[in-house]
Amino acid sequence: MRRANHDKVTPVQLIACANCGEPVVPHRACGSCGHYKGREVKPAKAKA
Repeated sequence: MRRANHDKVTPVQLIACANCGEPVVPHRACGSCGHYKGREVKPAKAKA
């Protein structure tokens, strides 16, 4: 019982990107379009 809450795993929270709508972890730049807080912070990945 001592470790009941210590070993508990919490699910990853995802939100929709404001620019493209893809699921993104909060406070991170979008991996598909490269936007964060309404501006482009890294170049978007090129689809091959």
